[in-house]
Amino acid sequence: MYLTFLTLHNISRWLVVIFGLIAIVRAFRGWFSKRDWQAQDDKFGKFYVMFFDVQVLLGLILYFGLSAITVPAFRNFGAAMGVTATRYFLVEHLAIMLIALAVAHIGRARASKAAQAVQKHKTSAIFFTTSFVLLLAGIPWPFLQGVGRPLLRLFGLDF
Repeated sequence: MYLTFLTLHNISRWLVVIFGLIAIVRAFRGWFSKRDWQAQDDKFGKFYVMFFDVQVLLGLILYFGLSAITVPAFRNFGAAMGVTATRYFLVEHLAIMLIALAVAHIGRARASKAAQAVQKHKTSAIFFTTSFVLLLAGIPWPFLQGVGRPLLRLFGLDF
């Protein structure tokens, strides 16, 4: 079960990245070209936030129930905080991702309430970009000393 959720968590990461990039590009193009808000703009923002929700839900299932890192660490939280990789997944990764998700949700909500198209694009651009930068900062990239993970994990195969 752990490998299934870890694989889904990894795959959904790439969906979040792809839809986040598309939503950001559309938001900046709409903002700077002052074009009308289109259904596609809303759709890609919705998909970014939706896949981010799924990503965090899968992460929370791993965090609280299945992870070989976090679940044992809860037994001795103080000692676990002294191990860089364990602390990263117990606190830093979780906190950054929850903040990034909250920023994405706030941006989507504020953009949907904006009266003018340019304001919708501007709000989306600012909040989605902020959320995306946090997202990138919270991913355990392979080059991160002690906490890095493969770019793609599929049922125990790492790429």
